[in-house]
Amino acid sequence: MENENNTAKTAAVTSIEQSTVRTESKAAPSFEELLKNKDYQSEFDRRVTKALETAKANWEKEEQAKQTEAKRLAAMNEEQKAEHKRAQAEKQLAEREAAVTKRELTATAKEQLIEKGFPPELSDVLDYSGAENCRKSIETVSSVFSQAVEKAVNERLKSPPPKTGQSGGVKEPANLADALRMKMQAKKEG
Repeated sequence: MENENNTAKTAAVTSIEQSTVRTESKAAPSFEELLKNKDYQSEFDRRVTKALETAKANWEKEEQAKQTEAKRLAAMNEEQKAEHKRAQAEKQLAEREAAVTKRELTATAKEQLIEKGFPPELSDVLDYSGAENCRKSIETVSSVFSQAVEKAVNERLKSPPPKTGQSGGVKEPANLADALRMKMQAKKEG
């Protein structure tokens, strides 16, 4: 009898394990299995083709820009070439400085927002074109956010006060049934 119980338990466990394996395999088919479906294969082909076309267009633009630049440099004399290289170096330096400034302003803005008790995610909407613009945008965003929070709090406070009983206090339900009745009545009234 005990042997039959063990056999039945083993069979049940094996059945559960097999169904779990089948469920897991159904939940996450491999990429190759997905592509066996013609609809998935055609969608995959369409997306790959689009990505390749985009990459090719970008590559052609870069090549054309390089060729144009090479023609311009070939037409320049030595002095013009030196001036052109200097201007490009200044442009790259200005871009790097702007990126560093933006990172610094972002870090400072997040610190200021946290100090004022605002979520640091608000830093995503700030103007980082300069320190003064950043300061002004922090003030504007914090003011608008405070007003929005105050408005939401005031709206919640406008809800009707709790019902009072004979004694003037809040009527407490005597049991679960009374609590459910009071809740249903409040929903009907509200």
